[in-house]
Amino acid sequence: MKWEEIEYFLEKVLFSKESKILDIWCGNWRFLWALKKAFPEIDIHNYTWVDLSTWLLDEAKKLHPDFVEKFSELNMLDLDSIANKFSDIFFIASYHHLNNLEDREEVLIKASKLLQEWWKIYMTNWALNSPLNYDKYKKSLLEISWWWNKWWSLDYNIGIWWNDRYYHCFTVAELEYLALNAWLKIVENRLFDNQRNFITILEK
Repeated sequence: MKWEEIEYFLEKVLFSKESKILDIWCGNWRFLWALKKAFPEIDIHNYTWVDLSTWLLDEAKKLHPDFVEKFSELNMLDLDSIANKFSDIFFIASYHHLNNLEDREEVLIKASKLLQEWWKIYMTNWALNSPLNYDKYKKSLLEISWWWNKWWSLDYNIGIWWNDRYYHCFTVAELEYLALNAWLKIVENRLFDNQRNFITILEK
């Protein structure tokens, strides 16, 4: 399965033996595969994955046994419990699950404190109202959500497998506000070319 946004990000990562990568709630193990393909020299000491799903973590441990000790269960709101600093932090389709502005502000501020100076956060968020996605997901839209905030961003409750899950559809302006609120420089913040996701690159 082609993962254009991640390929785009990994082309921009200045990876070295000193790089330290934090993967926050990727939700599956595909990102680590992509990372290992792009940077075959990566070793266990360069990568950390935190997720709230013990099932996904257990599955990832089976597929990446050499990285087991770098997988751990953690709520995104508890990022301040991580002692290490990182050069690159990735939120791959995860940040959009936070269901209120206060948590979004808190998480991004805590993530920024984990960054080394001049290094970056890479983020994808589903563009559920894009021309490509709107018709597919409009039945899952929470109808009153748009007038609760000044950015006219939207909220969705989407069924995946047997569960419904909350998704926040950001606008570019809302993502810009959150970045500046966390004292992060915006390198890139836009609807990606394939119209599936917003991509955001931030620098400390």
